[in-house]
Amino acid sequence: MPQDMYSYLKDKFPEYWSDINIRFELGEPYRNGSKRRIVQVNKRVNTIFEELYKPTDFIYVLIKDWGPYEDPMFGNTTPEYLYELLQERSIEEDTHFEIDEDEDEDGNRFEVKNQYQFKVLSGLVSSIPYKKILEGVSHYEQGREPSIGQKVYFLSREKDILFHMYDDRGCIVHAISKENLKTLYVKYNDWIVDYWREYIDGIFKD
Repeated sequence: MPQDMYSYLKDKFPEYWSDINIRFELGEPYRNGSKRRIVQVNKRVNTIFEELYKPTDFIYVLIKDWGPYEDPMFGNTTPEYLYELLQERSIEEDTHFEIDEDEDEDGNRFEVKNQYQFKVLSGLVSSIPYKKILEGVSHYEQGREPSIGQKVYFLSREKDILFHMYDDRGCIVHAISKENLKTLYVKYNDWIVDYWREYIDGIFKD
């Protein structure tokens, strides 16, 4: 399954990306660490998720886990929390590498090969604890526990929609067809990240 999924992503969403996307603001205008920020983040992200995916939809949960190689700036204080939420599910995994760039003290750039575990599980939306997962992601950079530091993506292959909440600041929805995101664009237009609004508006111009 992981290899099949990796091939699908490479074809449909290379680098977990599509030029047809909407980026939503989740946390502003509330300050970092505040309860009001977390409340708004979770209300918005669940609203968007549930607009995309219905309880009877079959989806995949994709996890990129760097384990001990995770970003040391934050660190994951509850690294097993995500898997505790998913302990009843069958998870398939494979090892992959990601090429990144770094710079030494003399300003010379070089490539860094980062190892991570690519994990896949699937099921009906109603069977997946997505609210707890999204809440855990919202906690990660806010100094709250339990938190989820792994990258988590939710995918519907039937709809060709990929959803990713990157942290408490925002989430991004990718699709192959703009028609699959048109309702989301209209209903939650006020939540679109202003910096990306011109680009996103251009996608949906008739």
